[in-house]
Amino acid sequence: MESAFERNPHLRVLRDRVHEIPPADAGHDFHHTLRVAKLAHRILKQEMPLVEGRSPTLEEQDAVIAGALLHDCVPVPKSSPLRKESARLCAEKAEEWLVELGWKPEEMIAVIRTAIFDHSYSGGRTPENLIGKSLQDADRLEALGALGLYRTIATGVSMGASLFHDSDPFAANRQLDDRSFTIDHFFTKLLKLPETFQTESARAEARRRANYLQGFVDQLKHELGD
Repeated sequence: MESAFERNPHLRVLRDRVHEIPPADAGHDFHHTLRVAKLAHRILKQEMPLVEGRSPTLEEQDAVIAGALLHDCVPVPKSSPLRKESARLCAEKAEEWLVELGWKPEEMIAVIRTAIFDHSYSGGRTPENLIGKSLQDADRLEALGALGLYRTIATGVSMGASLFHDSDPFAANRQLDDRSFTIDHFFTKLLKLPETFQTESARAEARRRANYLQGFVDQLKHELGD
């Protein structure tokens, strides 16, 4: 991916702009953005030969990196009433910046905008092409595994959630509430994620990372004597 930044000055501008944006929470900082960009680029390069029988063009590789860099470019806290609009807001801001920069080829601006709009979990949309699928899968991989564990706990703390319910940690006799109890997020979303992946390579990695989270849940149950 570094070669793309060296080759395309517009990507460097986007990277530097995004670096200056205050993150919505600890789980959506600049390092998350760079990891998503690296993952999305890798997924696209792995999947396109399998799906379309060819390698991605440089323009397609730059587009998926740009989409990843800009997928959180409008920081919206998870507790905000605008949270479900965050993908749309980011897509609109991304289009504005890309037009301002004179992104070439121009037709890729719409591809990047749509990929960002389609990527979010809460939006429930299925990306229309492999660039969008690579971005969505890369972002969802970050919610799983050891990184996902870090990010989930950090986000829960920032929202004021408890780690778990004192008397019923695994919701045997209560409704799941991941706004109040961080462990509940494993059951409302994280452990369900692997089946939502769009590409084979990312889905396989998602299952490995979800198994790690399941192991954490099992260990927590053991330690709590549940």
